[in-house]
Amino acid sequence: MRLLSWMGRGLSEYNNASEIAIKEVGREPTKLPVMVYIHGESYDWNSGNPYDGSVLASFGGVVVVTINYRLGVLGFLPAFDGTARGNYGLMDQVAALHWIQENIAEFGGDANNVTLFGQGHGAACVNFLMISPMARGLFQRAIMQSGSAFSPWALARDAATFTRYLASVLDCPTRDNTALVDCIRQRSISDIMRVQLDIPDYLTAFGPTIDGIVIPNEPAVLMKNYKDLFGQYDLLFGVTKIESYFRFSAHEEKFGIDSVRRDRIFRTLVRNVFTFHLQEIYLTILNEYTDWLHPEQHPLNIFETTVEALSDVLTVAPMLKAGNYHSMSRASKTFFYVFDHQTEESDYSPRMGCVTGEEMNYVFGAPLVSSLSHFSTNYTRSEYSLARAVMTYWTNFAKTGDPNAVFVDEDEEVEDRDAARYNTISWSQYDRLHQRYLLIGLKSKMRDHYHSHRLSFWLHLIPSLNRPGEGNLSYEHHMLEDHNNPRTYDGKVRDAPGDMSRAITEEVFYPPPLPMPTVVSVPQSTTQMPEMSTRQSQIIVKLKNPSSELADLDNAENGTSVIEDSDPTSATVERTTIGSPSAFDMGIYSTALSVTIAVGCSLLILNVLIFAGVYYQRDRNRMELALQKANFQQQQQQAMANRVDPSGAADPAAMLQTGSTKQLPMRAPPPSPAGQYLQVQDFTYPSINPAHYLNSLPPKPHQGIAVMGPTSVTNTPKTDPQSTPEAQPLLPQNQSEVRMMSHLWSPPNQEISV
Repeated sequence: MRLLSWMGRGLSEYNNASEIAIKEVGREPTKLPVMVYIHGESYDWNSGNPYDGSVLASFGGVVVVTINYRLGVLGFLPAFDGTARGNYGLMDQVAALHWIQENIAEFGGDANNVTLFGQGHGAACVNFLMISPMARGLFQRAIMQSGSAFSPWALARDAATFTRYLASVLDCPTRDNTALVDCIRQRSISDIMRVQLDIPDYLTAFGPTIDGIVIPNEPAVLMKNYKDLFGQYDLLFGVTKIESYFRFSAHEEKFGIDSVRRDRIFRTLVRNVFTFHLQEIYLTILNEYTDWLHPEQHPLNIFETTVEALSDVLTVAPMLKAGNYHSMSRASKTFFYVFDHQTEESDYSPRMGCVTGEEMNYVFGAPLVSSLSHFSTNYTRSEYSLARAVMTYWTNFAKTGDPNAVFVDEDEEVEDRDAARYNTISWSQYDRLHQRYLLIGLKSKMRDHYHSHRLSFWLHLIPSLNRPGEGNLSYEHHMLEDHNNPRTYDGKVRDAPGDMSRAITEEVFYPPPLPMPTVVSVPQSTTQMPEMSTRQSQIIVKLKNPSSELADLDNAENGTSVIEDSDPTSATVERTTIGSPSAFDMGIYSTALSVTIAVGCSLLILNVLIFAGVYYQRDRNRMELALQKANFQQQQQQAMANRVDPSGAADPAAMLQTGSTKQLPMRAPPPSPAGQYLQVQDFTYPSINPAHYLNSLPPKPHQGIAVMGPTSVTNTPKTDPQSTPEAQPLLPQNQSEVRMMSHLWSPPNQEISV
């Protein structure tokens, strides 16, 4: 409501005043960049007067221009068979750009550095001027905020129907187009404004149309094929968190909605926006925006998901589609942002977050002054810093095409030290592969792939369903179930979606777009536009063979012409069929996916080999330990068996082969010098030197020598060991061996048992 009180009064159809805000400069100023704001809100009302650009101009060192243009039926009465031209509102904007080219130097502006920026419907107008040959050379950069040419409300596709209805209410002829236009021009503005039109929800009655002059063809065809138009401008585009907030009441925001209301909203959306397979599209949307983790959903959750669905289909997905087309151009830059801060003293509930249009306070610098036009007046210190950052981004882009810059000059004393943290952020360019964007808020940061799953749903899946399909399908095949029941809809619906009776057989535009190809030379002058018919265009096209990269680009409409305008002197065209999603993107993602899978498989195989080696080594060590333990036990058992051998004999050869210790029968040694005998009981000789012991053992039985068994030892006179070696085979050979065994004492006259 505050905006209405600031709108200009007394403006007639031909009084479209412009306001200019400039920064004070010296006598010989340098030329300043020019920023032209195109207001939005609607094609039916609003004005450029409420938007005061003085703070933005003073802070950023630019010239800010706000303009007005004709709206409603006065500005967008469609063209009828060449009897009258349409898009008067867009031509007013083109006229303002011509005026800027001729006069802005008197205000210190640079006519060769002009940036258009707009919000909502104004952003859609900026998008149309980017693809219009009439605006070629009149500006260099564009900023689109929450609006594009792909939004369902951007083009008035049923403008002819509403014009004939308006003529019938005003008692004007409806069959003769020339008489129809002349009759409406004779009616007063009050009579025209009193006519009530039943405009279907999410659509536009009077707005920009494809007239073959200002807008030569479908926006998708122009953006994709005529790269010298759309691709020559640098683009900064973005959205807010909630884009469809104002389609609901405050009561619904507070208490939510039920599933029945949600289903009616989705049915209305599908019937008004899409053309083919409406029931399938409706069920798909219902499935996508249902929280299946909580089947019994709360009304507030249903309200939030419904708002998200409308925001995605009406604003966010169309913005990303335009940004994707623009990012294909190598001659210009593309930047994407998401504004995610809600003012603390906002007029709206903080539960939903930032809503559409809230970034305008910070673009025009409202937090830097006590009061600025219709914007809020209370801001925090952090919001003051955010406004400085946003204005710096916008004006830097207007100056150089790059929003990045230093926000605090270290050589000067600046009051706002909080803004220094924005220096650490590098705003990367947007491209279709990485989809990098800047999340603007009190803690701005770079992110990527904004709502990628939901937006892929609208950009790829739904377009593939919204096709006529193969075969001769009937009209009823594409309609919703129970489509004639008005109780199943929420709001106004159109009678026949997209004139389906004709769309089933062929793709028809009204008025017919320029034929392709058309070879027309383009004049070098940009200030004087030559006369153009509805069947011709000043756009130059060049033949591309089927292997051209343009044949791989994303195309929502099958069978469109693939054209490139790289040569400004000659042109031909070739028609081809392009699928969706694009082969170019599929190639990029396939390569990346293949590399990822190959690296992952290599790492997997390496891990398996390492695991197998570790497991084998551990099992081998365990087996070796078990074998060693078994051998040890076997040796112990063999040693025990030899120790308890009943024959008491020992085989020296076996002892040599096994290397183990043997219990040998011992004989009593000769008496010690003290008259005592050395008693030896089960003394074990280790087999360290087997030959030594072999010489002292008795011969084997097979040699004819009897083996001595255990005998009793008695006291006998001392004899010479050399004279009786057979009787004492194990006695020590010298005195050192006797001394070595002298510690084993045995009482005299006692028998030694072995």
